[in-house]
Amino acid sequence: MSIKQFNGLGVAIVTPFDSDGNINYDSWDIMLKTINDVVDYIVLFGTTGESPVIELDEKQEAIKYFTEHLSGKTELVVGIGGNNTKKVIQEINKLDLKGVSAILSVCPYYNKPSQEGIFAHYKAISEASPLPIIAYNVPGRTVINIEAKTSLRLANELENVVALKEATADLDQLMSILNERPDNFTVLCGDDALALSFMSVGADGVISVIANAFPRAFAKMTAFALEGNIEIARQYHYALLPLMHTLLKMGNPAGIKAVLTIMGRINEYFRLPLVPISRENYKILEKEVENTIKKLSIIDSDLF
Repeated sequence: MSIKQFNGLGVAIVTPFDSDGNINYDSWDIMLKTINDVVDYIVLFGTTGESPVIELDEKQEAIKYFTEHLSGKTELVVGIGGNNTKKVIQEINKLDLKGVSAILSVCPYYNKPSQEGIFAHYKAISEASPLPIIAYNVPGRTVINIEAKTSLRLANELENVVALKEATADLDQLMSILNERPDNFTVLCGDDALALSFMSVGADGVISVIANAFPRAFAKMTAFALEGNIEIARQYHYALLPLMHTLLKMGNPAGIKAVLTIMGRINEYFRLPLVPISRENYKILEKEVENTIKKLSIIDSDLF
């Protein structure tokens, strides 16, 4: 997978479960009918995919499934990260990653490493990995922010760290990275509601949650934004924005799994410690999904 292929839309796919807690591949079959060939790549077992509760053998089986079922256009990125550098490297080495294009690896959490520690972590895993690494900055979950100067060190000093998923609302930090990054380093938005803003100042795409439910609409928004057609992109953005805000309040992946249940694509099962949203919130989402479909249908009748 060339670096340029990270541009555009990736979907952080949910992991559907059945009532016994097993991964539900039938639900993935249904989801791929709407996602495959629409998005540029799928991110498997990121935050949205409930990576902390997925076992290594399950991860391997899922990788095999997706490499067999994805089309030539839609690539596969797999989340492999953690706060124990040695264990991250061991997992990378144990998995058969044939057919996988890159690894998304989250900033170490809980330990509260220094910026030098963050750099050393990514240096170690990038040198051990047979695949390119996408660094993932999400301080809302990890507590630690990968500062702009550290992101630029990753970009300039580590050949195998080829991209950054920046899931912050700090536009100043983003622009500092964009302004000084090397030409071959990709910067991606990690927050659906900020994707249009990020791309308008030079980000290369987005790894999306809401694209699980509305892949075609979000793909069009992304494409128009990257082409510089901001006015058209804005129409899709504002049609989706109320739902994006509601999902943020309800938490991820609980909110998007409820939306996909409403749309008939999965069943709303989780592995602890996550649980479904309340019935009251479910009713709110039902109305929000209905309104979103109506607004998008007015903008683009070919979406549904």
